[in-house]
Amino acid sequence: MTFTKERNILIASVSSVGHIHACIGLAKSLQKCGHRIAFLLEKSFQNYVKPLGFIEFLYDTEASIKFNLPAEEISQLLVNISIIGEQDRLKQMEKMISLVDSDYSCSHLIQCNEKLKQIKSEFQPELFLVDNTTLLPEIYYSNIPWIYVCSLVPLFHLGECFDNLPPYFSGLSRNSKKSDWIRYQELRDRFARSSLQNDLIESMGYKRYKDDILLPRTYSLAVYAFPQEYNFPEIETLDKCYNVDVFNKNESKEVMELKNLVPISFYNDDLDGKWSGKWIYVSMGSMGSVDLKLMNRLKNILSKTNHKYIVSKGPKHREYHLSKNMWGDRFLPQTKIIPLMDLVITHGGNNTVTETFAQGIKMIVMPLFADQFDNATILSESHFAIQLDPFTMTEQDLIDSIEQILADDLLHKRLRQASERIKSEDRHTIFCEKVEQIMNDYDRSVMKL
Repeated sequence: MTFTKERNILIASVSSVGHIHACIGLAKSLQKCGHRIAFLLEKSFQNYVKPLGFIEFLYDTEASIKFNLPAEEISQLLVNISIIGEQDRLKQMEKMISLVDSDYSCSHLIQCNEKLKQIKSEFQPELFLVDNTTLLPEIYYSNIPWIYVCSLVPLFHLGECFDNLPPYFSGLSRNSKKSDWIRYQELRDRFARSSLQNDLIESMGYKRYKDDILLPRTYSLAVYAFPQEYNFPEIETLDKCYNVDVFNKNESKEVMELKNLVPISFYNDDLDGKWSGKWIYVSMGSMGSVDLKLMNRLKNILSKTNHKYIVSKGPKHREYHLSKNMWGDRFLPQTKIIPLMDLVITHGGNNTVTETFAQGIKMIVMPLFADQFDNATILSESHFAIQLDPFTMTEQDLIDSIEQILADDLLHKRLRQASERIKSEDRHTIFCEKVEQIMNDYDRSVMKL
């Protein structure tokens, strides 16, 4: 398909590193097609996407005045209300539902929507990409087409269309007892609706959404990333739905020389002659890494092995120190590092999981909350990863799992085959073609008016 002209595309995402990172992957593909891309961001993300050639429109919230670093606000909030560290999944979901109607969410809705109203005449968006649990009313009532970006495991929102798929955030197998699903399904339905948020939308001068739903299914396309090797085939059958496998594919095949990333002294250190020769990447996500008790526990266990670790330390990077066989920093160029690793230890966030899988690298998944449980379950059931509970596992559980998975040659072969398949398919170009078709159809509909 020929891309006929430059289009103005505005991306509105949750103020979270993972969600924005997923949108960046799509934005890069659209940018290559000649489109003009802007992000609507909370102020702490200033200069986060601008170096990539994207426009930034920033909005303030009361809380953002207190925080200067990306993800610091939401990460601290999750700690404060004990979502991070809570081991009961049902209680976690209850707390996440309370977050929907919190001052934090309401403030973001008001300020983000107001900023969008201000910039629409300046930027003149022709398409919106939305990665959020609530659709801004200024988008809903604009008559401009929008695309839903599901950066989570697609059980969220998309999987709700099928009674035979387990409820999202539960970590339950599709073969588990259906009686175990009931309470999660009830919470899922509560999570999708909010009379309070719709009261707020009404107070802002808009009509309420039908049935107090937060994310109406009025999008022109839903795009998600979930490799077909372990995808839910039912979701593939949905109309107006497209799977890109991985949001950040690293199509340019950029790889960072480790000796240019880590201190040369660490790179050359043979750990007193005991180094195994294995490199392992550790990322508990920008949110999970704020749990200092957990990060210190992992550090203490991993320090007893003879492998080298590169650690994504997260927002609280200054508040804990790493052991001799580790090096880390607040943010790391993950997609450039993962291809060089022998193993990735992850919280199970969808970006890290799909980026690791796309490169054919082994994983140990230690889920903390939300869709991370779903990723951990399906990956372990598909025998693509080992799942551990980061709070109840023993020291020996983790050490033995590392040695077991590093020695698994059959898994290495299966992952390489999947990686070759993903790299050989150009799903991002097909996504861009779908975007072009959506905007061309919209142009024709406007001309008929």
